[in-house]
Parts: sequence; C-alpha cells; structure tokens
Amino acid sequence: MKRILLLTLLAFSSATLAVEPLIDTPEDMEPTWVDDILSIFGADGEFDDSKPIDMSYLPTAYYTPEKKFGVGLLMVGLYKTEGAAADEQPSSLVLNSFVSMNNSYGIEAENMTFFNGGKQRLLLDVELYNEAAVYYGKGIDDGNLDINHHEYEEQLYSFKPRWMTEVADNYFLGIGADFTYASADKLEYVETGEPVDESTILPSNFSSGVVVTSIYDSRDYRLNATKGWLFQVDAGVYQNSEYSTFSTYNVELANYIDLSSTSMLSNAPGLIAWQVQGHFTSGDVPWNALPDLGGSSAMRGFIKGRYRDEQMMMGQVEYRLPIFQRYGMVFWGAVGSVAPSVSDLTDELLASYGTGFRFKIKDNINLRFDVGVGENETNFYLNVNEVF
Repeated sequence: MKRILLLTLLAFSSATLAVEPLIDTPEDMEPTWVDDILSIFGADGEFDDSKPIDMSYLPTAYYTPEKKFGVGLLMVGLYKTEGAAADEQPSSLVLNSFVSMNNSYGIEAENMTFFNGGKQRLLLDVELYNEAAVYYGKGIDDGNLDINHHEYEEQLYSFKPRWMTEVADNYFLGIGADFTYASADKLEYVETGEPVDESTILPSNFSSGVVVTSIYDSRDYRLNATKGWLFQVDAGVYQNSEYSTFSTYNVELANYIDLSSTSMLSNAPGLIAWQVQGHFTSGDVPWNALPDLGGSSAMRGFIKGRYRDEQMMMGQVEYRLPIFQRYGMVFWGAVGSVAPSVSDLTDELLASYGTGFRFKIKDNINLRFDVGVGENETNFYLNVNEVF
C-alpha cells in the first residue's frame, strides 16, 4: 500500500546526487538554513553509519478525493549489520503513518536487513489500515463507467515476511509467507447514496499463503537504483477463510541506465529507468487479492482499485533528472491493462503520464511528489523511495 499524499515541503540543500545533475553544486557551498532545519529532523541528506540506526522524522500533510485532508508522520531509518563493508548498501526501515478528516488511518512498515555482506536478506512488510476505497467491479469495461462507482471503508491487516539467500552472483532464492485479513464496511452506491450489502460483493476474508521467490538483482542500491537489472518472479499458493485455494504469480523486470555512463551521451544528466510487471492469478481469488492498476506504484493517475481483474500487466518508463543539490524531477509514461485471462490483456490498453519532484532526505533516499494524469482523472502522490 502506497500513500497518496501532498507534501508541504519544497526546498534546496547541499547534498550531491548519484547521477550527473543538471547543475553542479559548488564544492565550497555552505549548508543553508533549510539544511539546518531539516537536520533537526535527521533529514541531512547523508547516512551516518556510526549510529545504530540513522533516523529521519518528517511530518506531512496530504489530500486525496477519498480520504480528504489529513496529516502523517514519515520515518526513515538506515543502518548496517555487524561486519558490513563500507561500500555495501545499508539496511533500511521505512514507517509511514496517516490519519485524515474522514477517519481514514493506518500505518505501513517495510524493513529490509542485509546479512553476511548482502548474501542473505530478510524482508518484513506490514500494513495496518482503515481507509476509504473505491470499487467499480471487474475489468476495464466496468472501470470505465462512472455509474459503477462504489465507495467503502477497507480494513486490511497484512504481514509478509520473506527470507532470501544468494546462490550465485546476484541471484537469490527465497521463501516467505503472506497473512492478510481484509474487510469492507459501509459500502455505498455513489450515484444514489444507497447502502449496499458488502457481504455479497466484498465479503470479509483471511488468506494465508507460502511464497517462493527467484530474484536476479544487480542494482547498486535497492531503494533508488542508478544502474543494474532486476528480474524477479514470485509464486504463491494460498488458502482463504472460505476453504478455497488460489495462486498468484508475479513477474517484474527493471533496468536503470545512467546517461552519463553511456558512450553517446557521456555528458547527459540524469538516468532512464524502465519496468515491466505482471500480476497473474488462478483459482478462487478474493476481491482484495485481485491484481489492479492505479495508486502510487502502478499507473499513477488512476485511483487504486478502479481497474481490477484476474490478470494484470503494465510497463512504465521514467526519466529521472537531478537538478541541483537535493532537488530533482522525473517525467514518465505508462501503459497497462487488466483482463480475465492473459490472452485478453492486449484487447484494451490504459495509459497515464505525469511528472514529479524529488527531494533527498538521506543518502540515496528521496521523498517523491508526483502528479499523474489518467483518463478523465488526475491524482497526486507522495511517498518515500522511487516507484521502482
């Protein structure tokens, strides 16, 4: 779950960026008053590995059509385990909490710890929230019709641990678990304002599953890569509370190209990042586990949950441009689709595009404020780390 936020912070500072920026920072430039203020919150743009965990705390404010106005607290921590090399990427802890005017609230946490020089990895992913959500039905045809607009309060409690170990150079095998409870309350048909029996459309359910992971990962930095490849395949088998089973198969391919390192564009600033991902299912899949488009990580510009079905595939390309000191921008485009079967995924395609600002809060850790444009809607997003 990624949060759709509107950040109140827009400023400059003296930290350098990983790829060639548009404007070089003078070597003798002194810290600004903005740096001094942000340092109070631990957002100094650097990583102090002498601390057990180097934390940043940033208050945020946001607005979304579903949750209305709200406030939150974003916490980012970096640390290294015993024996980690100086050039090894640090382990990370990201906590994001929020509460809004219409009683949406929640917290999400992601913790990735690297052991034994990065040869073993432990990922812990936790989501606990009660937030406003939308439901239009299944498929693109249902999602295209405003008359299908339903709103409800979604409660979700999810815990996903995963252990990965390196079996060859940059290649990891892993196993994990997935425990998720989801329910929908106060389902309402927006056009008439009439309540709908959610138990017939969005019944509460608890799913538990085992997930096997295969990963090739040559990225230089997991949370904000500037070079390398990621090819990840996840396969999960689940049992839900209705005594039925279902399976999920997720595929992701991503690549990062630093333009200044290419022979033809040796002086070009920024980098190109591209990603293709597919989420596929089989069996009796509960509504909350159906692949969907929209939100802050896939097809920004569409409300999350408007387009969902048994199968999903999408691709996106970003131009990431560091401008000056902490400040940068991105420009992107994306194409994707949902369908009941894989063979139908090319029948109708959705497209979105947008731009965003980047603000560096710690070593290679950015806040991102994006504006995404979909078909007949525009949405704002803020979160920590890049989309992919």
